[in-house]
Amino acid sequence: MQEYFFKSRGIAYRTNSFLQERKTILFVHGLSGSLSAWYPYEKIFEEKYNLITFDLRGHGRSVRPNRRGHDMREFVEDIRALLEYLKVEHCSIVSHSFGTLIAMEFTRAYPQTVECNIFLAPAYGVHHFKISKLLAGFGAALAMVPLRVRAYGRTDYARFFPTPDYSVARIGTDIANMGLRSYLQGLRVVFDRDYSTGWAALTAPALVVHGADDSIIPVEHARELAKILKNSKLIELPGANHILVLNNIKEVAAEIEKFVGQ
Repeated sequence: MQEYFFKSRGIAYRTNSFLQERKTILFVHGLSGSLSAWYPYEKIFEEKYNLITFDLRGHGRSVRPNRRGHDMREFVEDIRALLEYLKVEHCSIVSHSFGTLIAMEFTRAYPQTVECNIFLAPAYGVHHFKISKLLAGFGAALAMVPLRVRAYGRTDYARFFPTPDYSVARIGTDIANMGLRSYLQGLRVVFDRDYSTGWAALTAPALVVHGADDSIIPVEHARELAKILKNSKLIELPGANHILVLNNIKEVAAEIEKFVGQ
């Protein structure tokens, strides 16, 4: 895997050597994370698939936009522009948590591009979470305040394995690497509207993988989503929490392989 920077959109990304005969997988991380969450998956899949991992705007080594730049349309257009730049016409998308909202919105906007979706701990039904809405409103109020405690970067998640859903050390490190203002602005995007109505429009095959012990987005949300998606399969991982991307790498990678490789 090689690291690059897509200047026109301000997006840091990584790819392996693309081969025409291989399928392409795009990975979309969650809120406050970075492409470093996908390092183990890069190692697992880089000899079999064309891979694209990237830092969402406001995350990792990507651009820190102003409030207007923290908008779902901008997240979606970052993906469109990056795929176009890399000359990728079709791909599968693996997304986690907040990243599943972006993958869903991208699939709605560009359905011809997406071969299939793998939604990991999807953020379905989160508009009901009142405390997070208050935090999102706080983020909007701080939109112009330069809240940064150190240089922007990526978290080394190997330091936090295994990790509970509410790990103060992991979350604090993520926010320090991201910047508090960017974190709160990203949180605002999650709650600025109800995304639940968009899922039913998806027609691409979808795999939903959810932890049975997820305490952030309960598994019942995934069960409801699987009923709404037209062409989907639900996998519940026993004992897994919301951070299954970090804690259950072998199981998640195996499900990705079975679904993308079929």
